[in-house]
Amino acid sequence: MREIEEKYINYIDEKIAEHNSISEQHKIDDRKDESDLEKIKVNIYEIFRTLFLSDIKQLEGKNIGEKADINIYGGFLLRFDTIPTNWKMSLDKAIEHGDTTKQVIEEHKMSVAKGLKDRFIEMFEEHGRH
Repeated sequence: MREIEEKYINYIDEKIAEHNSISEQHKIDDRKDESDLEKIKVNIYEIFRTLFLSDIKQLEGKNIGEKADINIYGGFLLRFDTIPTNWKMSLDKAIEHGDTTKQVIEEHKMSVAKGLKDRFIEMFEEHGRH
């Protein structure tokens, strides 16, 4: 489990660094909206990073051995359904009211979450676990 945990955290940290760098470049280029959008992506990565570490920490205290992989896989996978729920509702309202800015923001948040979910599943499958 430790190997998957480290790889996943490293992946998230790389994405955070990448989007922080893009945000800074946009800021230099006086592209505030694009810079802000990259900051929003960073925030989503940070949220899921924090939740993942929290879930891992909770499991470590339970001493469940081999079942840890199954519990972290199933438990954390649910986060990708529960967390974006409000984003989806906000997206629907933005579309309904023609709020293009809010629509773009919510779509990007959901896209980041989907990418994180896909990578999470992929890592478990690479290790023959889930």
